[in-house]
Amino acid sequence: MANHIVIILHGIEVDPTEVAWSEELAWRLNLYSGGSLECHARKYGYVSGKRAWLNWGYFSTGRSYRDAIVDHEEVYFEKLKALRGTDAKVSVICHSLGGYIIHKLLERGLKFHRIIELYGAGDENQDWSAIENNFDRIYVWYSQNDEVLPKSNFGKIGLIGPINRHPKVHRIRTKDEHTTFMEDTEMYARLSLWKEQLEG
Repeated sequence: MANHIVIILHGIEVDPTEVAWSEELAWRLNLYSGGSLECHARKYGYVSGKRAWLNWGYFSTGRSYRDAIVDHEEVYFEKLKALRGTDAKVSVICHSLGGYIIHKLLERGLKFHRIIELYGAGDENQDWSAIENNFDRIYVWYSQNDEVLPKSNFGKIGLIGPINRHPKVHRIRTKDEHTTFMEDTEMYARLSLWKEQLEG
């Protein structure tokens, strides 16, 4: 069992009953890493794109739709960390809404080793200095060719990149569309770089 756990978070409108790109990536990275990484796809359920954008709340709890998702994932990561112990490194590869979730968890004080944010809906104006003790390094992949994030009203870091500079935050500009990296050949071609970003 590796001491470096990598959780892969999907974005909106992923059917939890079907095999997702995150499961394929976890399988490929586990093989490619030769056992140095323990990768798992985290399926947190179907998220409606419309509800994520409109962010309607729940009258029973007073929490917004996106806040409720972040609450749910906070419990998951806290349980994971408690189960695996303080010596385990927990890294994340996140896409789209998954990026938003990780930004919010960092703001709540959760700590991660490495973060690879692929065309995420995190805040492009994130104040990294306020959360710099909660991560070792972040790689933000972004592209002006992303056709989904222009519609986002809560985060476009995957479209324009991080506006605020920080030595622990690395910008990777590509020409990708929102899901280009999910294609078989594209995913395979990036395995070595993602492994390096997780371990280097």
